[in-house]
Amino acid sequence: MSLLSVKNLNLSIHGVPILKGLDFEVQPGEVFGIVGESGSGKSMTALAAMGLLPEGAVASGTAHLEGIDLLSTPEAQMCGLRGNRIAMIFQEPMTALNPVKTIGDQVAETLVIHGRASKAEALKIAREKLDRVGLPAARFPLDRYPHELSGGQRQRVVIAQAIALRPQLLIADEPTTALDVTTQAQILKLLKSLVNEEGMALILITHDLAVVSDIADHVAVMKLGEIVETGTTVDIFRNMQHPYTKQLFAASSHVPERVADAKDAPILEVVNAVRTYAMPREKLFRKPPRFKAVNDVSFTLFQGENLGLVGESGCGKSTLTRAILGLDALDSGQIRLFGQSVTPAMPNTLRAGVQVVFQDPYGSFNPRWKVERLVAEPFHLMVEKPADSRARVAEALDSVGMKPADMGKYIHEFSGGQRQRIAIARALILRPDLIVLDEAVSALDVSIRAQILDLLADLSDRLNLSYLFISHDLSVVRAITDRVLVMKAGQIVESGDTEDVFTNPQHAYTRELLAATPRLPDNAVA
Repeated sequence: MSLLSVKNLNLSIHGVPILKGLDFEVQPGEVFGIVGESGSGKSMTALAAMGLLPEGAVASGTAHLEGIDLLSTPEAQMCGLRGNRIAMIFQEPMTALNPVKTIGDQVAETLVIHGRASKAEALKIAREKLDRVGLPAARFPLDRYPHELSGGQRQRVVIAQAIALRPQLLIADEPTTALDVTTQAQILKLLKSLVNEEGMALILITHDLAVVSDIADHVAVMKLGEIVETGTTVDIFRNMQHPYTKQLFAASSHVPERVADAKDAPILEVVNAVRTYAMPREKLFRKPPRFKAVNDVSFTLFQGENLGLVGESGCGKSTLTRAILGLDALDSGQIRLFGQSVTPAMPNTLRAGVQVVFQDPYGSFNPRWKVERLVAEPFHLMVEKPADSRARVAEALDSVGMKPADMGKYIHEFSGGQRQRIAIARALILRPDLIVLDEAVSALDVSIRAQILDLLADLSDRLNLSYLFISHDLSVVRAITDRVLVMKAGQIVESGDTEDVFTNPQHAYTRELLAATPRLPDNAVA
């Protein structure tokens, strides 16, 4: 008998069809993967099962969890089921956790609310669950707050919350999207072990086919609210039938066409860079110890070159990037851009030569400004705003595949991929020589990611741009860069031509990163 049986699930929000006739079953003890692009209906399927649909949503059909129809169950009864028999792990743990409550209280809360334990007993169980998900008491006491943890550690707290009452069904909605490869591998291994040891079923929602191929028993491929293909993971990858599945597979392994044309002319030079931070004071009258976030880093980026910088969260990538952008000062060492020293006090004319594209384009834009003003924002670095600024904005939008008419729209009117194109247009508006891309494609669907990588390769060739490409996604770095630097604990532990480093890694840490990277099956047939 199926644990969860969904039959003819339809959903509309304010009359707009979202889900159309979904049918699937999840068996006890299995991992069921749901893959598809943003807007395909993956998350809405999960929210329908959880009874967490937004206002204006109308659902029909059935979703039986061992005889209980989750779609017609009253809210009071659903409150007894959520966390108890069915639980959910959300994509962004910092948003899912309460910032003013300790991690111990948040894990214990589920047990107390469901009346399964007193507060003292619940805290004991919370300690056991945190230990179970790899957060031992010695390093992670119950009185820690979410902001004191890394992204991967926060995700483990959310998992501990979800499994506190040993639910029969666990739904994980993009649980590893923003995590580095080694943390992602650890979280996926943890989820798989929970399924095996706790006997629960797992619905894994993701846009990453490689992740699904590693962990799922069955797969459903969704497009525009419909399941277009379903079957065992082995069958799906060996014999893809639907064109959309083949399209996702091709996009997952897409390598943009570009011509490597680096000149022997340094644009960026980092020489023995050191950046430290003060740690908490250990004794009242003793100076606080210093933590070396960047420890004696040196490298050179040449004109027209694409240079990759990879490493786990906390390795120092972002600290180094802030110094390169002139946002933080170094403790020692030097950074030179176009032969001039980079400091927080450097002139705007020098800043104009290097621009940045962030991971979350929506978070880096003012939502009250229209696109024209957003893209033109960097003009404040110039002594005088150019007379043809509107034409420059239109040109920048056109160069990234957007339309000049988009200047009159607000950023919320665009998809994630379109927002990233607008972010790239903003970076191009001053016609820089160097663009720093900080996890610029990590949150995008595979097909949108392929389009953005093609765009970046085309811009690099046409405009002779140099890129510093910072990412935890090694497949992306391999596809777009000429050379790569591997960073660990503030130091560059390996560097070289990208293909050489990936095919013949010399450092144990590089080999560890490559081993943790999810891969599509070698025998997959698109």
